Amino acid sequence: MNDLTQYNSVRAQLRAGDVIVFWGNPLDPLTLAIEAFNDGPSHSAIVRQPIDNWGDDVIIEQSTRPILIAHSSKDGVQNEPLGVTLANYGANAKGAALLLSDAARARLDLMKFYEWIGECDGLVTYDTRDLFEFLLREIPIAGAREWQQESSKAMVCSGFVTSTLIKSGVLSPGINWTQWGPQQLVECGIYKACVPLLGNPTLTRFNTLTA
Repeated sequence: MNDLTQYNSVRAQLRAGDVIVFWGNPLDPLTLAIEAFNDGPSHSAIVRQPIDNWGDDVIIEQSTRPILIAHSSKDGVQNEPLGVTLANYGANAKGAALLLSDAARARLDLMKFYEWIGECDGLVTYDTRDLFEFLLREIPIAGAREWQQESSKAMVCSGFVTSTLIKSGVLSPGINWTQWGPQQLVECGIYKACVPLLGNPTLTRFNTLTA
């Protein structure tokens, strides 16, 4: 189990809409493949509730496979205490919070934010097909791949986070969320700071693209 001293010291800074990114679950070879091909984190989630709204832990919303949550067999979009996720993410794992900028937060419509989460939680499954399409697209020998059409029935982690940011007004509605991996979320210019939660993660091209 991972030490949460680092996370506990900063968790009060997290607010609804902030993006969480993770590296290095050693139990999952797909995690390692995503990090190798995309030069960035392999998993992402979004803050659903800060600590002052729901007990003494931040609640995140994420689309995930059971292997990434050791104590759960649930597939797809679900909520989870962030401390529990970090503690059980595996040895040598890393995590960081990407805090929304004041401008991005001003665009965040919380009613639409929670409406979209409510439509997805427990109903949208994890999109394994999109995950493999993403990996194949990153392999030069496989050539260019066409991304599947947007689907509200199945999403990978970054697709769910991106769709939530779109639906709540933070990102442009013209973005196709199936095209965004965790690294694209890192690069998106909607943040004011990166706060390490676990380990010492290094972000590449953080906050460099115009949203």
